[in-house]
Amino acid sequence: MQRVYHFVSLCHGLDDLRHRHLKIAQLDELNDPFELWAIAQPDEHLRQGLRATKQQMAEQYGLLCFSLDWQNPLLWSHYADRHRGLALGFDVNEQILKQVSYVKDRPVLEKINIEIAHRLLFTKYEDWRYEREARIYTTLKDPDPKTGLYFADFGEQLVLREVIAGPLCAVTKRELLDATGSVTEVEFTKARLAFNTFHVVMDQRGFLA
Repeated sequence: MQRVYHFVSLCHGLDDLRHRHLKIAQLDELNDPFELWAIAQPDEHLRQGLRATKQQMAEQYGLLCFSLDWQNPLLWSHYADRHRGLALGFDVNEQILKQVSYVKDRPVLEKINIEIAHRLLFTKYEDWRYEREARIYTTLKDPDPKTGLYFADFGEQLVLREVIAGPLCAVTKRELLDATGSVTEVEFTKARLAFNTFHVVMDQRGFLA
């Protein structure tokens, strides 16, 4: 099992904890427009093929996105409501988890198919390297009847182990305990900004309320 972290706003994080699930991201809503687009496309037919393949995959597949680290302040700024949210730590089956590769130049390929698209799904521009991202690639099925969104349930392959409240997060430990309910063996951490480095670290004082 690999320990990984999912960053989320407080509101959505508490909802995830209460319902024991994580939202599956769909390909057409990811924040990097180069997703599945990370190859050089000098040929018009290649561009058309890639566009069609991306559309096909967006209709069938989604992602669970994690980081291998929770201490980078950019992750809190970009994905946890500017340090007001949570980082949820999971133990994940390494067989279904794949780390993202970061590249400086877009590779040149002469064809595009589903196999190549799968590989591109784990390729990003090198300036995203700070995320230290790992992903689970999954099919989209059984959308939530109320929202139309897709979720992955906590379970043997997605085991909640940590809940980390950001430096500016106002949540109390009691609120987190109430949200996690019967989930056991979960460590609760209050984070703060480090005094001497550009990191987010554990606040030894714990939760103040």
